[in-house]
Amino acid sequence: MQTGKFTTSLDTQVEEVFGRPITALYQDIETTPAVRRVLEIRAMLAVVEQHLDQIRDRLHTATAPNRNCAELADEDLTVDAEWLAAAGRSRNRHAQAITSLLRAEPPASHSNQARTASEATARSAPSPPLRASSVLPHR
Repeated sequence: MQTGKFTTSLDTQVEEVFGRPITALYQDIETTPAVRRVLEIRAMLAVVEQHLDQIRDRLHTATAPNRNCAELADEDLTVDAEWLAAAGRSRNRHAQAITSLLRAEPPASHSNQARTASEATARSAPSPPLRASSVLPHR
């Protein structure tokens, strides 16, 4: 899986929810299922958004004001428009999947507080009581 080389439109939200930069989240990918799922979908989102940028740039170049209209090819514009629509739908589905996963996660500050509280409880918890059978002699 790529290591966050490309940015996506949802990176800020992912970082806010998990409380860490994207590059740091890749360190947790094997131990945290939620992070793994988000980063897998994020990788696909990055590819789709990069593709959208390429199509947009191609359309802008083809329809630039200084271009000769006689050079415009209907078929090329139609194919680009279809690609743009398909990539847009794919981008929306990936973004929706990430957003749904992020909504299911507790906020980073809440999970950090919960983790700190559970660690403190574990450190201060008394040792378990001895079982009666281990204390009383057998008859």
